[in-house]
Amino acid sequence: MKLKVLGTQSPYNTPNHHCPGFLITEGQTNIMLDCGSGSHSVLNFPHDLQNLSVILSHLHRDHYNDIYNLQYASFVFHNQKRIERPISIYMPKTPSRISTDIMSEKDSFARYRFINEKTSLKLGKMHLYFCQTDHPVETYAIKVCSGDKTIVYTSDTSFSAKSKLAEFAQGADLLICESSLLKEHGFPEINSHLTAYQAGVIAKEAQVKGLLLTHFWPEESVQKYVLEAKKIFPHVASAKEGQIIDLPMAKEFRKEDMR
Repeated sequence: MKLKVLGTQSPYNTPNHHCPGFLITEGQTNIMLDCGSGSHSVLNFPHDLQNLSVILSHLHRDHYNDIYNLQYASFVFHNQKRIERPISIYMPKTPSRISTDIMSEKDSFARYRFINEKTSLKLGKMHLYFCQTDHPVETYAIKVCSGDKTIVYTSDTSFSAKSKLAEFAQGADLLICESSLLKEHGFPEINSHLTAYQAGVIAKEAQVKGLLLTHFWPEESVQKYVLEAKKIFPHVASAKEGQIIDLPMAKEFRKEDMR
């Protein structure tokens, strides 16, 4: 499996930094985890639309805004006979007004399916599983497995889901974990998002091989997140737009910071 980082910031994008998005490829199969504002600009069109499945972890705008761009692009490239198969869009059913709006888009070459905690998918050689996190709207962590390699993406979550997420990510090669907050600012332990330190706690309990931090507040130094997580877990890096990680992970992942 190969991972390409498309977006790392929230709640808004800035020059060269986009809202959450990750592209996992193996062979001819493409899986996009979330589709935040600006994330589509890192895709290779129309190549990445071939055999593309988009998994929306939840329906907050910073995680799904660009789905409309992908829908329209699929419509245009299909009309030009440059893609043959519709893109697949998987998402939570709620909030229903948003899922209904996405599915009602007319200029789209796509098919749709709802996900829940019991959903399992086989896309190419990759198997996907879901774990509901604690967040203000229906939200799922996503596990992608191929052979003996596993990537887990937490999406947005409260630390109240720590035990559930640690079990879900147990032994993963790579944990992509949101780290929206910094402990130094005195946030309460239970919030709708994680601190970088809490991301480190989950990585440690899950005994993952590497922790990739994401979902950064645009005004904060990314290095602060890395240093905070390293207080509890050693193998930490920050995600960066355009960055590509091959599994098994290259040695450079173990460096202080990939930015």
